[in-house]
Amino acid sequence: MEVNIWAVFAATVAIFGVGAFWYMVPFAKIWGTIHGFDKLSKEKQKEMEAKMGPWYGVQLVVTILSAWVLAVLIGALPEMSAFFVAFLVWLGFVLPTTASNMIFGGSPEGYVWHKIAITSGEALVHLLVAAWVISVM
Repeated sequence: MEVNIWAVFAATVAIFGVGAFWYMVPFAKIWGTIHGFDKLSKEKQKEMEAKMGPWYGVQLVVTILSAWVLAVLIGALPEMSAFFVAFLVWLGFVLPTTASNMIFGGSPEGYVWHKIAITSGEALVHLLVAAWVISVM
């Protein structure tokens, strides 16, 4: 089976765009509160941001992998719409894993449901956007 590598790269860019928007615009305030960023000085916030560079590199690699796997699944299941494939991936793998990670991963008390909703919501949107990108290319 052939995978359009350009569609994978375009989907990767789209996923990064969704994530940047998601965590910087509608959920920036609550996300900052959950993680205590709102209590840090501007200086400490900048210091923490500067240390994130290598992690963005890791995120890029796993996002490319995610987009590639989604492209493989969409290609392997031509009888299903790309959106339905993305939804099934989210429902069967992303949502349960995210919920478990938030429940047992040391999320601040009182914010577990917030983190599950915000994180899994972003994943659903980015998978649907990636599915659209892959299907039109």
